[in-house]
Amino acid sequence: MNAATLHPLARDYLKRLKKAARRLPRARRNELIGEIESHLTEALPAGASGAEALNVLERLGGPEQIVAEAESEAKETPRPGMRESLAVILLLFGGFLFLVGWFVGLHLLWSSRFWTMRDKLVGALLVPGGLLPAVVLDGAGVQTCGRGRKGAPPECTPYISPTLRAVMIAGLIVLIVLPVISAVYLSWRSRRSRIALS
Repeated sequence: MNAATLHPLARDYLKRLKKAARRLPRARRNELIGEIESHLTEALPAGASGAEALNVLERLGGPEQIVAEAESEAKETPRPGMRESLAVILLLFGGFLFLVGWFVGLHLLWSSRFWTMRDKLVGALLVPGGLLPAVVLDGAGVQTCGRGRKGAPPECTPYISPTLRAVMIAGLIVLIVLPVISAVYLSWRSRRSRIALS
């Protein structure tokens, strides 16, 4: 059963609900109208009497009341803001500020009401320190020192076996990619939420 086959009172109710819901964000408005239409379709069988339709609509409440409840729910829903943007930036680059910046980003992440537990775990545990471990690994090298010429200081040259070099390159790639993926994921969640709430 679709809106055209609904009881005339239910169709009128939906029309009034659509008018009242104009002030809601588009996504929430469409979701609300779909929920109410589905409920009316289930609650009012084909051939329902006017009294039955009125009874169902009275139990549902007026369109203005339903929209007001949806608005109050939307106000209670946390929205991403400057705190969340700063958390993403500090989780990625904060390690370069003597690790303090990363811990500040971690605090912003965990104290935010916007992020879910999964988001917080992705931001905190994927690569602690952000991009700093990649820079540390890149700067690390195995050196061997040999004797220099007579009277000269020993000459040290970096030596890394091919196997160790391959492992270090793979580790470096992982240490760069994972924090970037984490930051992109958190930014995507934030942007998606902003679009849904607008």
